[in-house]
Amino acid sequence: MDTILTVHELNFKLSQLLEARFPYVWIKGEVTNCTLASSGHIYFSLKDEQELLNCVWFKRYHQDLAFDPLTGECFENGKKPSLAQSLRDGQEIICAGKLAVYGARGQYQLIVEHALENGIGQLHEAFEKLKQKLSSEGLFDTKHKKPIPRKLQNIALITAPTGAVIHDFLRIAQTRGIKSTIHIFPSLVQGDEAPNKLISALQKAENHIFPNGKKADCIVFIRGGGSIQDLWAFNSEELARAIFACSIPVVTGIGHEPDFSIADYVSDLSCATPSHAAQFLWKDKNSLIQETDDLEYAMRSSFLALLKHHEKELSFLKRQLELIFPKNKLNEKSYHLMTVSQRLQKALQILFQNKQTKLYIAKQKIKRHEPGFTVLFHSILQLNKEINRYARTTIKEKEEKLHKLQKQLRQNFTAYLQDKEFLLQSKALVLEGNNPRKPLEKGYVYAELAGKEQKPVTSVQDLQINDTLQLYLSDGTISSKIETIAPNKSPKDTL
Repeated sequence: MDTILTVHELNFKLSQLLEARFPYVWIKGEVTNCTLASSGHIYFSLKDEQELLNCVWFKRYHQDLAFDPLTGECFENGKKPSLAQSLRDGQEIICAGKLAVYGARGQYQLIVEHALENGIGQLHEAFEKLKQKLSSEGLFDTKHKKPIPRKLQNIALITAPTGAVIHDFLRIAQTRGIKSTIHIFPSLVQGDEAPNKLISALQKAENHIFPNGKKADCIVFIRGGGSIQDLWAFNSEELARAIFACSIPVVTGIGHEPDFSIADYVSDLSCATPSHAAQFLWKDKNSLIQETDDLEYAMRSSFLALLKHHEKELSFLKRQLELIFPKNKLNEKSYHLMTVSQRLQKALQILFQNKQTKLYIAKQKIKRHEPGFTVLFHSILQLNKEINRYARTTIKEKEEKLHKLQKQLRQNFTAYLQDKEFLLQSKALVLEGNNPRKPLEKGYVYAELAGKEQKPVTSVQDLQINDTLQLYLSDGTISSKIETIAPNKSPKDTL
């Protein structure tokens, strides 16, 4: 036989089962039997058309709300009063809490932790339906997002003209923005008329011409945080479609970080808050200065490396030019000729000195012998004079020959340069005559078959209908698609 449970034990197991199966639930219904106990707890029931659920809302859960528990939105203007202060019979509400078994009666009930008016739930449901509709139409696709320009000169700002939001945005823009002009388009940002006002401001911003003669680089929507009702203007389908159709990039900074509207989904860039939007649009000046310094250093390093490379290349070309420069060749030949001349002169001087030495020795021998050698001595003197005259004549002839060779070398080198210059001019004329662009300047066209091969077209036999031709003119190219092909009927027609 199974274990027999007491009533308390059964209620305890049922309570554990409920808490495990339903740890946290949201329930919608109409308030009935609402009673405020002296302890501060509220006892009531939720009913629909068929059933009834007992609820208890303990006092410790009556705190004012700093955010919407259904959507996660933070309230801009402080905490909202708890619904416990105005709960009454007949009111449609949505409750959130845990299911538990009340052991004294053996009944299960809802321990309420949060309660909201049912209208908020309806707004959330409408938000989700519109979100799914626009998403299915592709309004949120990233492929439609327009890029935000990196350098912003003209900013169109759409917001309420008063309040802390616009002051914070302008303060950040003043400390971070560089040479940017902000034009404010005031608009309602809350209420039934707000969507139309926002659309009108968007159209004005899109068509506005700034003092520099240009349109806005981007359009920015900003608004402070609030409840889902406060931000409902930015969930307008008409506003979403107007943002999607706008030709200028749109940036949104609506509400606090948890807040998210349809305008955020369809915009080209969504920022968490208005301050975040300003910080995204303009980089910090210190970051820009650091980037500028980095770019300057990189540019200087690249320039020095390029300069060093060109200096090395110039030095190499200079050495190559020195090796083949004609003047260096001429100097080399002149130096060789001068060396040979000096060696010849030195050889003649040595020969002359040797002759003088031999003559001196002969004189001394003559003086030591008979006077009969006087005649021989005079003959030797005469011979010495002739040798000196011959030596002088030979040196002069060599010098003249050397001058003639230098002159002839200069003449030959000049003629050689003239021949090469004439040949170079002839080659230049031939090259200019063969320049393929010359016929293009006279109105002719060079055609290629577009595609991977890019073959030149020389005959209509190479072409087919719908082929694409690349036509080259003297000042540009044209892509043309072939519609008809008409071959020449006879050789005479081709002339």
